[in-house]
Amino acid sequence: MRIAFIVEAFPKLSETFILNQVTALLNLGHDVEIFPSRNIDEVKTHPKVGKYGLLKKTFYPPIVPDLPILQKLKCAWLVVKNFSNIEIINRILSLPYPIDSKISLFFRILPLIGKEKFDIIHCHFGPLGNVAVQARSLGILSGKMVLSFYGYDATRYNLDVRYYAGIVQQFDAFIVISNYLKGKIIKLGFPEERIKTIPLGVDVSDYNILKVKNKKTGHKLLTVARLVEKKGVYYGIMAFSQLKNKNKELEYHIVGDGLLSDRLKELIEELGLGECVFLHGAKNKEEIFQFYRDADVFVLPSITASDGNTEGQGLVLQEAQLMELPIVSTFHNGIPEGVVEDETGFLVPERDIDALSEKIGTLLANEQLRTEMGKKGRDLVLERFDNRKLVEELSEYYKFILTPLEG
Repeated sequence: MRIAFIVEAFPKLSETFILNQVTALLNLGHDVEIFPSRNIDEVKTHPKVGKYGLLKKTFYPPIVPDLPILQKLKCAWLVVKNFSNIEIINRILSLPYPIDSKISLFFRILPLIGKEKFDIIHCHFGPLGNVAVQARSLGILSGKMVLSFYGYDATRYNLDVRYYAGIVQQFDAFIVISNYLKGKIIKLGFPEERIKTIPLGVDVSDYNILKVKNKKTGHKLLTVARLVEKKGVYYGIMAFSQLKNKNKELEYHIVGDGLLSDRLKELIEELGLGECVFLHGAKNKEEIFQFYRDADVFVLPSITASDGNTEGQGLVLQEAQLMELPIVSTFHNGIPEGVVEDETGFLVPERDIDALSEKIGTLLANEQLRTEMGKKGRDLVLERFDNRKLVEELSEYYKFILTPLEG
């Protein structure tokens, strides 16, 4: 199959699930091309980007200049450069939109023009469905259309049935990563019979803990997350501050970057935790792997953000469980579908600092419990969240969508 992935940004360290889907589909023999809305300037990249030659399969739109006059000049230059596709370009520039909107659309869609026919056009995150719909209406794309939802795109407070009304009927299928999200998009007007739940998976071969096992200290907490409101890292730090009074050797390692980085640094200083709570910033796969190996308990205190934004699944929870780490997280969105409460970890109400502290403390005080939960967590991931198996399921779903209906 020829498959187009329409995504927001690629490659992105915080969205390795898209990378893993692409590489697993390539391993199955499919031809995948990636069309991001924008380039991304990240110093660290995942090793698979180079291993699979993914940048050669990724087609970025031209950068839109800030000044209107430069936008028009660049647009004219691109029209001349792509004159062989002038008929399609004329359709775009003849749309009844303001000139700046037409230029923006032209830049965004340009990488799709002239491509061979795709069997599947798979859009990742709800708002990007508009890109595929516009491209198909202009005769640029053809093929079966699939739209995946991951969290914010189905849960923000400003969403109602009107938001996606213009694209619902344009897609052949919809994919969600949790049954919780399935319920959300049904309320947004998507037909239940065209919705498939396929959770995100972990590349099991990337997390072979059996090669080298570190000696645990019994004093290290770990969070791997973007530093944004919905990850609830603030509450993790507050819970840690309660525990630190009872355990002077305790450390909290936080891996990730984001808009709240400076505010969390201030909080750590205000609480006098600068020598035991560490913000490590963004790390690549090998570096994160080392943090998993050293940690004793994994903490993800996710919350519903002030704008309604939520987690989709919390894939790091599956990564941590694969590394035999017991979990302390929250009753939030799809998280209870990927953590077996009281067996592979503990779940507490959102924003409940006392409950977070209590459950973390319970695990830190009981090495046998940590070990038992860790082993059950690994078994859970191997059974239900193996990326290879889940992408095989995705591939079969593509084939199902492509199969003509009888009668």
